[in-house]
Amino acid sequence: MSYRPREFWDRRLAEHFDLRGTGETGLSLAYNRACYTLRREVLERALREAGMDPAGKQVLDVGCGTGFFTAHYLARGAVVTGLDIAPTSVERLRARFPDARFVLADVSEADIEGRFDIVNVFDVLYHIVDEARWEAAVRRLGAAVAPGGLLLVTDTFVDLGALASHNRMRPLERYRAVLEPLGFAFSRLHPTHVLLNRELGPFRFLNRAPWLLLPLDRALLALGAGHGPAVSKLLVARRAG
Repeated sequence: MSYRPREFWDRRLAEHFDLRGTGETGLSLAYNRACYTLRREVLERALREAGMDPAGKQVLDVGCGTGFFTAHYLARGAVVTGLDIAPTSVERLRARFPDARFVLADVSEADIEGRFDIVNVFDVLYHIVDEARWEAAVRRLGAAVAPGGLLLVTDTFVDLGALASHNRMRPLERYRAVLEPLGFAFSRLHPTHVLLNRELGPFRFLNRAPWLLLPLDRALLALGAGHGPAVSKLLVARRAG
């Protein structure tokens, strides 16, 4: 069966409207909570380095899924708009977060209304497998960033090819080619995991111990690990003011 993004993600979120739905469905909820805890910590560190306090800022949470980052930004005092391709996501999050606004849209097809201080795009763009649609999505997301604002994107930023029917990683050069003409400057990449959220081969039994992997990953990231080609990373790009 060919990959149809709206159907794929709506079915997946309907079956697992928790962090497994947007993370690893074959692993425990505790494992996925550990992965997202680390993502949040990396995000907070990157925002501090960029001098961006979300309080009072306009934030677009792209691929809002089950609302993990929406909840984070709301707790930090941001004004949040969530955007997702899946009707299940938008319908449920509207009920869960009445103080936020939610939009059902596909960024590879439709322009984004408004301008935002932070455009948060965690684990979304590598799920757009068609090259033309991916480029259109990146360009639209860049255009949605206000002058002086930040675009936050995760990928491996290495060309690993098609890892699955719904996964295609792109190198950093591809992002630069689209975003630099829009006035973006790139800071360093922030690895989001080392052992979590990746294939551990003969050590995959460790996935049953997220309580162990989380502090290990924190320590390894603090030591500067996580820059291998298979590791997800957070790109922080600032648009010229």
